[in-house]
Amino acid sequence: MSIRRGRDAGLVLLLTPLIWGLTFPAGKEALERLPLLPFTAWSRLLGVATVAVALPFLLRRSRFEARRLVVPGVVLGGLMFVAFLLQSAGLERTTATNAGFVTGLYVVFTPVLGLALFRRPVGRAAWLAVGISVVGLALLSVPGLDDLAPRQGDLLVLASAVVWAGHVVAVGHFAARHPAVPLALAQLVVAAGLHLLATTGEGLHLAAAIEVWPLLVITGVLGSGVAFTIQVLAQGTVSATRAAIILASESVVAAIAAAIWLGERLDAHQWVGAALAVAAMVLSEVGARRRPEVRLDPATAV
Repeated sequence: MSIRRGRDAGLVLLLTPLIWGLTFPAGKEALERLPLLPFTAWSRLLGVATVAVALPFLLRRSRFEARRLVVPGVVLGGLMFVAFLLQSAGLERTTATNAGFVTGLYVVFTPVLGLALFRRPVGRAAWLAVGISVVGLALLSVPGLDDLAPRQGDLLVLASAVVWAGHVVAVGHFAARHPAVPLALAQLVVAAGLHLLATTGEGLHLAAAIEVWPLLVITGVLGSGVAFTIQVLAQGTVSATRAAIILASESVVAAIAAAIWLGERLDAHQWVGAALAVAAMVLSEVGARRRPEVRLDPATAV
């Protein structure tokens, strides 16, 4: 299964940030009725189930050795587990709008972690993007210019963005050595297993999950499963730079969806911070010169 080269792939990829943007208000509402750990477990389990259904179509011509995917699956799945847990915990404590913008800053942190872990060169544009993102985050996360104490939730989401950046760097390391779809499934299976294990003492709260099943369809089936599958297909023909610019719209979609769905509004200084955050994301990707094998894989930041 493939997507025609050219404009079609970019248009298909645009569906991914549209879906991810919706997961923030959906997740915010679900977390009001479903505890954190069961919510993350159900979202990832439904994502795995969705990818598993699509697997026969995606792997028709792929051959791979499952044992070679154990180590990368554990590394990537572990990072996904930590990042999604932090992101969801932060979403409980901040607005869906802020969570969307702050999560998107993983695009900025990615080249910096690439330098720290693999000595990949970082251009001036990347460092400038880091500085802009810090200012943007500060404006987004404080309630007012007279109250400079940041929200705890924003800091948790920021921590998740750093872990997501680490995941992107790790994907770049493993992607050249393993076929994309089996690698994607391996990390999702490990992440889902860890989320399921984390609920051992608490349980999955099946009754509450059934009550919010439409929201779990958005965060799990669509956000983890469908959007991830779209990204895997589209990124085969769309460049990393173009993909990052397209996917950066996730935060804008989250803000619009949260305003319509939850009635969230940003103050003037927060809109300035949001604009700076988006500018930092785009600047980071347009200015950074990555080698071909260092592919940005933002869809795993769901």
